[in-house]
Amino acid sequence: MKLRYIPNTITIIRFTLVASLVVISLLGYPLSLPSKIIFVLAGLSDMIDGPLARRIENAPSELGAELDSMADMFMVIVAIFFIMPAMNLWPWLWPGILVALGFKLMSAVPGLIKHRKVFFLHTISNKILGFLLFSAAVLYFIFPEANFVSMYILFIIFAVFVITFEEMVIISTLDYPNKDIRGFWQVKQINEEYREKQLMDSQPQSV
Repeated sequence: MKLRYIPNTITIIRFTLVASLVVISLLGYPLSLPSKIIFVLAGLSDMIDGPLARRIENAPSELGAELDSMADMFMVIVAIFFIMPAMNLWPWLWPGILVALGFKLMSAVPGLIKHRKVFFLHTISNKILGFLLFSAAVLYFIFPEANFVSMYILFIIFAVFVITFEEMVIISTLDYPNKDIRGFWQVKQINEEYREKQLMDSQPQSV
């Protein structure tokens, strides 16, 4: 296998792992040892594929970015609707969790309006959010009766709103859909580089 295909292969494996979590949960074992191991492996794969894609020559691609975003969203949805219902969390957290998920999905709206395209950003904030979600599940696996896990999830709900608002502002201010922007501080630089490129492309080429 060529090295540049490795990141996408890892992402596809993550799809398979998360799909197996659905099957295990439907069989009635959402918090079984195999389910926990698979969840941890899926989370670790998310931490590996992105850095690998950036380090391997010719590995980053539009397809890879799309697959990574889809795999991340798939894992979050499966965790919320198949794994978390089996957890002993504070019941009143659930409305907040569902509203936060809905708000996160709404971050696609600015892209549709301005760029006619659905896309999610790979910002540092979003990577931090992914780690927080992953670590919340791991903490519950280790301390299933601890109230601080519910408190931690409450903090994550608040973080979802803040980080998603940042994402929506970034998408609204970008001149083109750059998924790999790391944060709001790069918007001006990316827009200027894009405008310069557009200007150069529009100038007649000398023979």
